[in-house]
Amino acid sequence: MKRTKWELPLAALLVGTVVLSGCSSNSAAATTQAMNVTVKVSQAQKGLIGKGEIYTGTVTPSETVNIVPKMGGKVVSLPVDIGTEVKKGQVLLKLEDNDLRNNLAKAQADVAAAGAAVKTAQDSQQSGMVSANSGVVSSKNGIITSKSAIDQATGSINQANGSINQATTAVEQAKTAVSSAANNIKQTTETLSAAQKTLTRTQSLFQNGLATQAQLEQAQTAQATAQTANDNAKNAQVNAQEQLNAAQKALVIAKKNLSTAQSAYENATSSYENANSGYSNAQKQLEVSQSTSGIEASQQKQKQAELNVNIAQDALDDAVVTSPINGIIGTKNAEVGEMASPSSPALVIANLSTVNTLIYVPADQINNVKIGDPVQVRVTSSNILKTGKVKNISPMDESGKGYPVKVAVSNADNKLKSGMLADISFVDASAKEGIIVPSKAIQTIDGKSYIYVVQKNVAIRKQVTLGKATGSQVFINSGINDGDTIVTNNLALLEDKSPITVSQ
Repeated sequence: MKRTKWELPLAALLVGTVVLSGCSSNSAAATTQAMNVTVKVSQAQKGLIGKGEIYTGTVTPSETVNIVPKMGGKVVSLPVDIGTEVKKGQVLLKLEDNDLRNNLAKAQADVAAAGAAVKTAQDSQQSGMVSANSGVVSSKNGIITSKSAIDQATGSINQANGSINQATTAVEQAKTAVSSAANNIKQTTETLSAAQKTLTRTQSLFQNGLATQAQLEQAQTAQATAQTANDNAKNAQVNAQEQLNAAQKALVIAKKNLSTAQSAYENATSSYENANSGYSNAQKQLEVSQSTSGIEASQQKQKQAELNVNIAQDALDDAVVTSPINGIIGTKNAEVGEMASPSSPALVIANLSTVNTLIYVPADQINNVKIGDPVQVRVTSSNILKTGKVKNISPMDESGKGYPVKVAVSNADNKLKSGMLADISFVDASAKEGIIVPSKAIQTIDGKSYIYVVQKNVAIRKQVTLGKATGSQVFINSGINDGDTIVTNNLALLEDKSPITVSQ
């Protein structure tokens, strides 16, 4: 790499006017008119003496971020400008957001509606479960009632069958009694007829004196007995007929009761089947009512609505662009009222709190460089002297220029600007800090070393004690202070307290 000289170039050199005075003899006092010398200056600065080669690199930010909005829109606020220092999270620009706010409000309303739908689905499920439970209980009661009706109808059928059997028996018995009564009437009629004939003959005999009174009375008694038996037989026939009629009526009633009981049994059986079917349907309805699918569907819609709110909120948030880093606005490509686009950066932010400098180290030196090695960084054009560390080392040679080595330098005071040329020299890890000046600022007279310090356009000569010297740098042990402005050229023209003009 190019090896630089240790000097601070300034503006164009001004021409000084030198007026020489004549000399008197050795015994006479010399009269000298002081000449004004135009000089270049540098600053004495605390630092570390470098070792070996000096490399030149360009200062670049540690971070450079293109600020690109996530969406296109009209810029309504842009509170920063080029050179503005910004902090991470600070608002850089705002886009018009009326439509975005309306979208957010609509999404929030959808969430409220979805929440109401979830509540409705939950209420509907609860109502359905109550109704289904009621249906299960009602159908179960119907089963119990119809089962009881079946049992009751079965009892009635059995009772009616018993009544039919009893009535049938009574009919048969009554028919037998009627038949028996008819036979009795026939017999008693025949007996009565015989008794009447006997009584008539006996009466005739008695009238003719052929029969006794006793025989007559006996015939009368026999006739009366036969008459009574005949009457009793007739009465028995009437009673038997009445019993037959009553038994036949009872049989008819019993058969009707059986028919009624059988109909009731059929009705009860049908009711039982219906109740069973109703119970099955009620259980299915209960299972349906216990399902949470409707609620879950409503909840999914609610989640989607909530996601839409988040999307709308993110879009609204994206209308406000904030800084992702601490830094300084380096480029500004937008103004209020213009349209910002996600295709091009509206702003560029550079983080200069730490800067990088890229140098190229030759192959014969690269193995002596380690990550973390200390370096000294000098920007001669701005009298800036800082220390830094090796950040990374590339293992690839870049087109014969050497191996890229990136140096990181703390820049809390923001003195280092992007694009500045800096001289980089490696220093020993054990090196001590001291006052460093360019070696060309040293004047040696009679074995003593001097430096001219600028004070109010006058060069004050100060004797110094020199320390280690490396290349164009000299370590000053004593004699001057950190920050002193020192003369770096035309030293032979200067004396103590010579008037000077610093070239600008």
